[in-house]
Amino acid sequence: MVIIKRIIIILLILICATSVAYSEEIQSKTIVIGGDNNFPPFEYVDKNGVAKGFNVDLIRAIAIEMGLDVEIKLEPWFKTMVNLNSDQIHAIEGMKYSEDRDLLYDFSEPYLQSSQTMFVNVENTYIVHLQDLRGQRVAIQKNDIAIDLLNEIENIHIIEFENQEMALKSLITKEVDVYIGNRLTGLYNIQRSNYREYIKMVGEEINPKNYCIAVKKGNEEIISIFNEGLREIKSNGTYDKIYKKWFGERINLSYEIVEKIIYGLLAGIILSLILIFNFYRWNYVLKNEVNLRTQELQKELIFKEQILDSIFSGLITIDKDENITLINKRALCLLKISKNHLIGKNINDTIVKDHFPIDKMRQVLGGGKEIVNLEKNICMEEKEIMVQYNIYPINYIKEKTIGVTLTFKDITKESILRKEIMIKDKLEALGRMVASIAHEIRNPLTAIKAYVDMIPYKYENEEFRKRITKDVPLEIERLDKLITSLLDYSKPKVTQKKYFLLNEEMDNIIILFKAFIRKMKIDLKINVEEDIYIYFHKEEFRQIIINLLLNSLEALKDVEEPIIHIRAYKEEEKANITLYDNGCGIEKKDLERIFEPFFTTREKGSGLGLFTSYRLIKENEGTLYVESEKKVGTKVKIQIPIKEEL
Repeated sequence: MVIIKRIIIILLILICATSVAYSEEIQSKTIVIGGDNNFPPFEYVDKNGVAKGFNVDLIRAIAIEMGLDVEIKLEPWFKTMVNLNSDQIHAIEGMKYSEDRDLLYDFSEPYLQSSQTMFVNVENTYIVHLQDLRGQRVAIQKNDIAIDLLNEIENIHIIEFENQEMALKSLITKEVDVYIGNRLTGLYNIQRSNYREYIKMVGEEINPKNYCIAVKKGNEEIISIFNEGLREIKSNGTYDKIYKKWFGERINLSYEIVEKIIYGLLAGIILSLILIFNFYRWNYVLKNEVNLRTQELQKELIFKEQILDSIFSGLITIDKDENITLINKRALCLLKISKNHLIGKNINDTIVKDHFPIDKMRQVLGGGKEIVNLEKNICMEEKEIMVQYNIYPINYIKEKTIGVTLTFKDITKESILRKEIMIKDKLEALGRMVASIAHEIRNPLTAIKAYVDMIPYKYENEEFRKRITKDVPLEIERLDKLITSLLDYSKPKVTQKKYFLLNEEMDNIIILFKAFIRKMKIDLKINVEEDIYIYFHKEEFRQIIINLLLNSLEALKDVEEPIIHIRAYKEEEKANITLYDNGCGIEKKDLERIFEPFFTTREKGSGLGLFTSYRLIKENEGTLYVESEKKVGTKVKIQIPIKEEL
């Protein structure tokens, strides 16, 4: 116990010695103190350029008492605040205390109570309380503490002025409806400018708070010197003389207030001793915590980089200035480039711009909406690969876009496999239609042959010649349409999206199924609006509809009164196509799997039709829904983008 007491005494001696040495250093240099150049009677510059006011006299008295060399620098209030924040001055001689300001500044012991009030024109009768300011124009001094209160009131128009005198004058000129400022300064300016007939005070005192000397956070030594000086001039009567000079006779404090002050001082001394004793211990613990947290952050950063490097897709992040901020190993491998050639570089100066569309990245940066599932061929070292890429926004507070992420992967093998599956599906559908198509071709050929056989016998018959010149061209045209539709469907093409008229394409597809429809006696009803243009791969659209119609025909084999209804209509910038049949339907347990590759309920089916159709619609930014009930029927609904005719 004795050893602990000795340690405490030694620590107190060392701290006191350090404080004394620092105080002597402060006392040996000029302390620059700022203030408001137009804030009477607290501080102002008179017409001769001399700094005057209660605060000015107070600081000079403290300087004399403590042996300080001070320079008082009075400027507009907002500039004085800037000077303190940028260390151009050491302190401000008078600042009203608030909890928000306490986060930025250290305050001395208070030497006054400062309050604000509302000033209005004498004819004003409707503004009494702060809540009456809604919808009003309110004048305040720039950087005045009143802004904290006004920000809590909705729908007011705040106008800031360089000083309180200018704000008061704006009330005279009716530029504003209310002026909120220091009560004493407002009264001083009203009397000096003889505004008593035009302006009045309303409401109660606003936000009475302590008025103190302020320094930047951490300058406790300067504050302690000013606190000591304040106590000295209060004890020797100098403070009372200055107060009387500027504000008249000072009302003595009551015994209760003095008692509270004494108890407060005692509590402050005890608390200070405890804080001093624990300061070095806290500092040691905090230092260890910082080091530990730094190590944890470094480990976490390395761990995240390892995760990004292990994912299958390439990933690049770009900030709002289009500079590359991150790239993983997979991206470096796909682009055949080193990390040093990309990190920190503007994307326009790298090979990334040669492989991916910069305009789409800017689109996401500007609009914040993701772009996904795009495909592109890129050449790497004379080898062409197919990549799928996505662009996502990086959002910060309030959904503000601060960058984008570009993810991409090599889908060359997948693309080849998709093409093979599509060809297989097309060949299967073609095989299922061959018998019907052969019959459909035979009908016009039979009619043409019959006419040719009768030419030697009926050539002289005028009615026969009219019939042959009319019917044979029609049969040839019918045959041509059928063969053209078949060729368009069967031959491989490099497809591109384009706009086409939906009802015309549906007519071309139905031609291939006329024989099926007649043979099975299907009640076919088609209702397709005539002015619907869709943006789609035309050949892929044809394959989708053929697959769906073939499935309907298969489902209608054992139905006595088969029905197929096809309808297409516009709705909210989408083309809606529905195909309904009253066939055998699909069991509920199978509905969840119908879009899986190679899943089929037919004995000889390949399971590729619906899978291919679903994937093609998704790739064309559309959707495909299937509703079905066993022994009732099936309804397929397709939604795809539409476009008015250009």
